[in-house]
Amino acid sequence: MLPGGGVEGYWTDLGLMQYVPAFSIQQEALQARMQGRLPLTVLLQETPPTFTIGRSGSRENVLASPEELKARGIEVIEVDRGGDVTYHGPGQLIASPLFYLGDLDVNANQYMHRLEDVLAYALAAFGLTARRHAAYPGAWLGQEKIGAVGIGVRHGYTFHGISLNVNLDLLPFGWINPCGVARMPVTSMQAALGHPVEMQKVRAVLRTALEAVFGVQLRPRTVVELQTAIQNLIPLPDPVPPARRI
Repeated sequence: MLPGGGVEGYWTDLGLMQYVPAFSIQQEALQARMQGRLPLTVLLQETPPTFTIGRSGSRENVLASPEELKARGIEVIEVDRGGDVTYHGPGQLIASPLFYLGDLDVNANQYMHRLEDVLAYALAAFGLTARRHAAYPGAWLGQEKIGAVGIGVRHGYTFHGISLNVNLDLLPFGWINPCGVARMPVTSMQAALGHPVEMQKVRAVLRTALEAVFGVQLRPRTVVELQTAIQNLIPLPDPVPPARRI
């Protein structure tokens, strides 16, 4: 516990990792959180080209054929988060806070708005003013979406989280209906600023934004240190469904 009531937790950067093994680590950490054996934790990652389809999504919103996707090296994975289909790839940062809503004294909808505040805070550090969209969660620059919010909640514990387009190749968004919406305009920090942005700097700013918005202090922990902390995990009777390739 920090002075003033703040809480310390873990900040683990998975680096560039395939989506399924990264989500397996997230599952294990979430179960440890639910068993009270792990402090609040935020996982950060980049991932190779991947389309993920949320609980309310449909494979019909992936417009490219399986053959085209294979040729382009893009996986399609069903995941247990809110929302429809989106794209992840190198140059995009995904942050997955494993928090307990009771500790934050918010409901799931209020928590999502705080995640939008995190995105806005981070973008403001680079001179970009983000806004909310009444119909679609995330962060928007004008009419273009630059950051997404898609969460899962299990017994009050959160998983999944936010993604921020930094230097992401935006072309694959044209091969899906993002969030289930045809021709939804998307952008990136690189496109908005007119130059590539240093990824390490954005990583640091995202961490600061999460600390500021949620009143926590995140201590860096390596992947090995995190896995050591959860290695004695006892499986729950109702584990989070795994991400599934399709």
